[in-house]
Parts: sequence; structure tokens; C-alpha cells
Amino acid sequence: MTQAELTSTNHKKTKKIRKISCINAKGGVGKSSFLKNAAHKLALLGYQVLFIECDFQRNTSKMLSEPIAYTMNEVITKDIPITQATYKLRDNLYIVPAHPDLDKAAKHIIINAPRSYYSLKRAVDQLTEYDFILFDYSPNWTAVTETALRASDELLIPVLLEQYSIDGLVELFEKIEKELFDHELTILGIIPYNVDFTSKLANHFLPFLKEKFKDKLTNIVRTDQQIPQSQVFRQTIFDFNPRSKAAKDIEQVAEYIINTEGNDHE
Repeated sequence: MTQAELTSTNHKKTKKIRKISCINAKGGVGKSSFLKNAAHKLALLGYQVLFIECDFQRNTSKMLSEPIAYTMNEVITKDIPITQATYKLRDNLYIVPAHPDLDKAAKHIIINAPRSYYSLKRAVDQLTEYDFILFDYSPNWTAVTETALRASDELLIPVLLEQYSIDGLVELFEKIEKELFDHELTILGIIPYNVDFTSKLANHFLPFLKEKFKDKLTNIVRTDQQIPQSQVFRQTIFDFNPRSKAAKDIEQVAEYIINTEGNDHE
């Protein structure tokens, strides 16, 4: 039995649902790509995982083969039970898909504020069957973003080793401090993603992140062309090639997630 599998067994004895947001204010850093792969790895390790999609691009729910009747829009705007908008993606892995017009949900939240900003929190607080609830986001800050963050406890932040991505990290912290001053979110980890050590920028920014975030910095996830190749087939990296370097790196981050809670970093 591996350490991650042993941890999974022990976790189920004293179950606490982990509610984790994967977010960055900069687009194109690989948030959705990382999170769906990490979610699948957690599921493969035996954890029950719910993936909540807050990104109108719907990159993860496009992996579904069954028709979608209800989405995040209906959960937020019509109080449809979240269980009715939940679909099986893989063994142990389930998804609440986004709607391509998430602006409708955002407008509903704004019009019906402040209670509506807690609609998603109320929905997920009713769930007891999951070990992890993971929230995926678009880079744009909307009312849906704030509503999902208020349903979360921890932050997981992928970052590219380049200036604009680092800027996005700083902007995210500033935005959260301003908009969610009354909600506690703790940093689970900062993930150096799509790292290419042939780049001078990677060798410049990685020491900076290590100094800035210390034990909050996870292991790196290296650049691997098998990630975009897997997306062509609507697969995760663990479907496509579980022996790839990206799969190995993401597995290490998944083990970090299992063994670390954001509160440990305060």
C-alpha cells in the first residue's frame, strides 16, 4: 500500500470534506488542465471527488459522454439541488458542469445579493459523500467567482514562471483581500506549472517563488506535450499516458494535497 493509499484509508475514518479552489487572476496558466488531472489522480487513489466547474469554457465537462440537463446556472438561479446537476466523469470522480452563459448566473447573484453569494456554499454544505470538492475558475473575476470562493476553504494556485503570471498571483491576493475580507481562505499551495528549465525565466522565477512562499510551494509540474495531446482525445493525462512525466509530477502534487491542509500554512 502506498503512502497516498494509506492516507486515503485513514482519512475515511475521520472524514472532513476538503473544499479547494484552483485559481489565478492570469489566464492561460493551466488551471483547468492541472485541476482535472489532479482530480482524476485523487479519484484513482480511492477518494470521492466532486469537480465544480466555474468556467464558461467548460474544458472539463466536455469530457462527458452523457447529455447535460442541469448546470451551475440552474443550481444558482433556480435552487436546483446540486445532486441533480452532478454527473459521473470517471470512477470516484463527479462534475457539476458550467453553462456556456455563466453571465446569467452572475447577474442573478448580483440582483439577489447578499444572500445569493452564499447559494453555492449552502448547496455544497449539504453534501457528505465526498472527500474533496474542487472548484475550477475562469481568470475573470465575476460574481460566480466570489460565490464559489465563499464555498471554499483553501486555495491552490498554479503559476507559470513568467512575469505576467507572477503579476496575476499578486493581483489575485489583492482582490481576495478586498472582496472577501469577511471570509477566511488559506493557501494550500502554489504550483509552478508547465516548467521548462531550458528557459532563463524559469531559472529566474523559481528561486523567487521558493523564497516568497517557502513551504507553500509544491513540487513543479514540468512541460509535457502529452498534456495537450490528451486534451485532443478528451482524456486526462492518466487516461492517456499515466507514465508520462506530467502524470508523475501531478501525482506528487496530488499527494501534497492529500497530506497538507491550507490551515497548516497559516
